[in-house]
Amino acid sequence: MEEETDADPGWVSELSGSPLVAGEGAIEEARRQKRLFGHLSREHRREGRASYVEIDAPLELHALVRLLGPQHVVEVGVSSGVSSAYLLHAMEMNGRGTLHSVDLPKRLPVPKDGRAPPRSSWALPRGRESGWAVPFSLRKRWDLRIGDKAGVLPLFAKELPRIDLIVYDVPHRDRTTKDEFRALDPLVPSGGVAIVDHGPGGELCGALRGWARRVGAEPHGRRGLGLFGFQKPRMGET
Repeated sequence: MEEETDADPGWVSELSGSPLVAGEGAIEEARRQKRLFGHLSREHRREGRASYVEIDAPLELHALVRLLGPQHVVEVGVSSGVSSAYLLHAMEMNGRGTLHSVDLPKRLPVPKDGRAPPRSSWALPRGRESGWAVPFSLRKRWDLRIGDKAGVLPLFAKELPRIDLIVYDVPHRDRTTKDEFRALDPLVPSGGVAIVDHGPGGELCGALRGWARRVGAEPHGRRGLGLFGFQKPRMGET
């Protein structure tokens, strides 16, 4: 995997409601986690891949967790677990928090006639499971569930007392995603943050735009990526 070199502290500042200097400091702190980056990079190289589909802003995710201090984070989409690892590492530094992830892994087909299966940016390497690159030392704070988000997200809505940060990183259709966001919204407190990855160059989807409008928030885009998010207004800010 490649090291992130163009992190956007302004985006972190906007989503966390923190001064820009705090966003810059949190980004630099995330960048200094060389041991974590080295572990993830080695795990990917062992599988002969430079990277797998992930949010291209792990430093920003780490920084947001450090600034927000969330108790419960919901992550939709895991793949090899780069984003998961940075979220978990920041929680470990905070000394609090649980990451609740859901993933429906795609697997490579069994090769036929000695031919190698086609590469896929989503598919797991043979013999690996979702989040396989995440260091075992970070997994004690991880509630990882394998299954369709249509079945797992309603469980999160029933089981969790609150959701302080949502990271939604799977292909989606507005109609379905709108219903999912409506179900989760009552658990997101004032000051909570929702982030959706729309893929490289993707534009803000109607589902996130509508959710932000309902709560009186303004979506912010991460510079150079199809990442958008908003912070739910705090009391007295709407």
